[in-house]
Amino acid sequence: MNRRKNLLALIGTVILLLSLSVPMMQCAPEEIEKEGEADVEEGEIQYGGRLTTGWLTDESLNTLGMSEWSYGGMGLMLARLVYSYTWRMGPAPDYEPIPDFAMSWETEDYKTWILHLHEDATFHDGVPITAEDVEFRFEYLPARSRFMETDCESISIIDEYTIELTLKQPFNTPYPGFGDTGILPTHIWEPYKDDMYSFTNDEAIGSGAFKLKEFKSGQYMWLEANEDHFGGRPYVDEVVFKTYGSEDALFMALKSGEIDMIGYYGCSASAAADFRETEDIEVIINPGMSYYWLAFNLHQDKPIQDLNVRKAIMHGIDRDRIIDMAYLGYAQRFDSLVYSELAEHNPNLPQYDYNPDLANEILDEAGYADTDGDGIRNDPSTGENVALRLMVPSAWTQVVKAGTLICEQLRDIDIDISLEVLDLNTYYDFIYYPEEDAYDIGIGLEGPSPNGDWIWDYCRSTTVGWNQAYYKNPEFDKLQDMLVTASGPTERKEYVYALQMMIAEDLPYGALWRPDIIDPVRTDKFEGWVSSMGGIVSWANHWSYLKMHLKE
Repeated sequence: MNRRKNLLALIGTVILLLSLSVPMMQCAPEEIEKEGEADVEEGEIQYGGRLTTGWLTDESLNTLGMSEWSYGGMGLMLARLVYSYTWRMGPAPDYEPIPDFAMSWETEDYKTWILHLHEDATFHDGVPITAEDVEFRFEYLPARSRFMETDCESISIIDEYTIELTLKQPFNTPYPGFGDTGILPTHIWEPYKDDMYSFTNDEAIGSGAFKLKEFKSGQYMWLEANEDHFGGRPYVDEVVFKTYGSEDALFMALKSGEIDMIGYYGCSASAAADFRETEDIEVIINPGMSYYWLAFNLHQDKPIQDLNVRKAIMHGIDRDRIIDMAYLGYAQRFDSLVYSELAEHNPNLPQYDYNPDLANEILDEAGYADTDGDGIRNDPSTGENVALRLMVPSAWTQVVKAGTLICEQLRDIDIDISLEVLDLNTYYDFIYYPEEDAYDIGIGLEGPSPNGDWIWDYCRSTTVGWNQAYYKNPEFDKLQDMLVTASGPTERKEYVYALQMMIAEDLPYGALWRPDIIDPVRTDKFEGWVSSMGGIVSWANHWSYLKMHLKE
């Protein structure tokens, strides 16, 4: 099984919410005449308009049910528009939890939580949301995470709009322990409670700020503002997501004004310069959520097991040059699995700056000398050349360029690194099973978001199919368990600091770079994009669709 799919499933605990399949509409969105906009006072935000966004066609887009697409970024982002959640992660810079249909919550021990619900919240069909809907969700959609943070020991309805959840264990994160959880309408889903995956969910009845108007597979999805949304309606009347078969077609649609923005991932660095020269287009730059690392396969009985070799490799990589050449400068270095802009980032981590002289010194002192005069260092225990393989997937074109540069740079410290470019599925099969010894070093990728404690599972000894490095450290495992049950923010921060330091010193993973997200947007009709890590729209940032509005 593709471990990447399991990873994406962890990110969204209710992504089956987006299983949409509705009748085709009689005419496309651009063919429908728009109603006139109301006059507004100067300075007021004007309601109305149709925001059109484009993205690339994906073959799994034809089945928006329980497909891998719906587990991914675009599917997750759409779910946050159509459905209501107990809480939502707020925008940058604080990323604080913002109440949604749960107006407030309280807990004394991070295990038992009391939720107070909006009394005027309704689903799109007008049926009120009550505590029974919350109970239904937690009973029939259990958590998928190893920590089971949304798996309840008991559920007690206090009254129609108050419910008590007792988790199987305390779960202390910067966000409420009951999870970023979407709510299903019990009156629609109850007949399918024993087989939730069998329901086609044709009308996609939720309670979010937008509701589904019509959907045509492979062409567009059409949402309209929910006028009765308990949190207030969004500013735009409609959002249309149009699909395109190529990047060139997508970019041309933006330049011509056919679409107002790109709905996900933005554009490439090479396209940014062209967009900067286009009238009525602004290019917005934000740090990405995704970061890349070197995954060292510690299962193998090779020099890579030696921490000195791993440290030398990290000092032998000129990340700044790679960022300039492979990413045209649109990336930044990082040093931790916790983003540098977050309060829990440890500022005192060891830094592996580019220093080939230091790298050579480390290897010399560890006994890795070129004993046979062929220009490659030899393993002091076997006498064999230090020859390693760096594995990258062919689909990641910029990473292939970066991998080529890494191999060139490490030859300067007399280590023989060969680049192996594999198809994506083969790459996933190899990198998530290090015990099969199919690779030495791989360039790994993840984007946990500000609320991403699950990222530590990549380092946990007992995690199968996640731990790319085969890192085994019982002290790390114990510390990770302590993190989950921390008594409060201060103690939690201490644990997060310690986890970061342990990984930085043991180097099962070597931090590389974090690409920027480049979002070209049209400025002739709309304004109000919300910037965040990951760009103006992502699975963790749906705020632009709620805040964007017509220009005055």
